[in-house]
Amino acid sequence: MDNLTLPALTWSGATAFWHELPRNLTAGLVLGLSAVPLGAALLAGAPGWVAAAAVLPVTLALTGLAALTADDRGLAALRRVDPVLALLLSVAGLALLAPWGVVPAAAVLLVGPYALAYGAVRGRRGLAALRGGVILAAYRPAWALTLTALTVLGAFAAAASAGVLAPVVAPLLLTIAARQTTALLAEIDTLQGAR
Repeated sequence: MDNLTLPALTWSGATAFWHELPRNLTAGLVLGLSAVPLGAALLAGAPGWVAAAAVLPVTLALTGLAALTADDRGLAALRRVDPVLALLLSVAGLALLAPWGVVPAAAVLLVGPYALAYGAVRGRRGLAALRGGVILAAYRPAWALTLTALTVLGAFAAAASAGVLAPVVAPLLLTIAARQTTALLAEIDTLQGAR
């Protein structure tokens, strides 16, 4: 990618999302189905640990969705899930039961999109994907904060629309994260090659 500005990459991600709208909406609906256990646990007033454990299917679906948004292989990419990364990301759901649980949840919001995108773009899994997400967030913290802000705004938009926008938000954000990750990795590779 020649243009390494945040607005250009965000626009590029949004455009790529739009060009594959039917595929992305289908993937967003699959993600929505994975959230049914979590919604049922929350609506039924289940114990906190049950609701926290119900986050795992959502994070597992997010790893498949990240794989879909990072390449053009079609809906079959949804099957390329990363159980280890999903478990690592869902630990924040369990941590929310503790008084200090806001800190891991904030860390997942900051690093999670880049970890998902890095894992999908570079084919890394588990701890390697999480480590890559941490490195990318530390390399360009302003970009990570912007992506976190977009994630929070997207969550509010999905909630305010009574879930109508929910199938759009995650694929859009992960497509943007994949574009940013590809550009950051190209820049880092160029810097390392120059040394």
